Amino acid sequence: MIYSDSHIHCSVYDSWQPFENSPVCSAAHSEKEWEKLCLLKKQYPGLIYTSFGVHPQNPDHSLVFTLEKILKTQHPDAVGEAGFDLFTTEYKENIKKQEDVWYAQLELAQQYNKPLIIHCRKALDKIFASSAQLRTLKAVVFHSYSYSPEEAASLRKKGINAYFSFGKPLLNNHKNALRCASLLPLEWMLLETDGPYQTLKDELMTIPADIFSVYTQLSSLRSIRVEDLNQVNINFMNVYSSSFE
Repeated sequence: MIYSDSHIHCSVYDSWQPFENSPVCSAAHSEKEWEKLCLLKKQYPGLIYTSFGVHPQNPDHSLVFTLEKILKTQHPDAVGEAGFDLFTTEYKENIKKQEDVWYAQLELAQQYNKPLIIHCRKALDKIFASSAQLRTLKAVVFHSYSYSPEEAASLRKKGINAYFSFGKPLLNNHKNALRCASLLPLEWMLLETDGPYQTLKDELMTIPADIFSVYTQLSSLRSIRVEDLNQVNINFMNVYSSSFE
């Protein structure tokens, strides 16, 4: 059984190893992280798909130029995380910068025909406002999706090839995550750890093996065997593999 992890940060770990030889898509948000990620990709050929993006919690426009350079010369598999974070007052104060780097990354994802990984907290209206551009992309991944199944269906009805990724909030009784994981079509779903982040109470970090717990929880919610979740792995390859370009 493969346990694909649609969103992780391999280069943030002191030492990362794959779980059960399952593929991951790993994000980087600085040149240092990207360089380490490229070394890990060589170490584990065929298991690491890559993304680079300007995170909305650090909307440094100079990183847009880094992203463009990487797209031109090193061909990441996706752009992101990109998006909006209005969860705290501090983040809200950066909304103009967040908007600037969002539109820049959206254009680059279009130009280079890359899937876009979205980080979005308290700002889904801004994603809907970009529906016209998003529907032109091959795929849009909503990392750690935290909104309702009805809003997910609305994004799909806009013509966006949207996938909704769920992780450890499924293990932490997050109401919307549980509803979505129970109700959305498997053809729309991905699973993730967001490691080493998104820890549960008393955990020091999220480890790669936690993806197994996420798969197990989804199988329980849907009353099916873990082996019957292979559609999630098909979705992963459809989004991230080179055959999708």
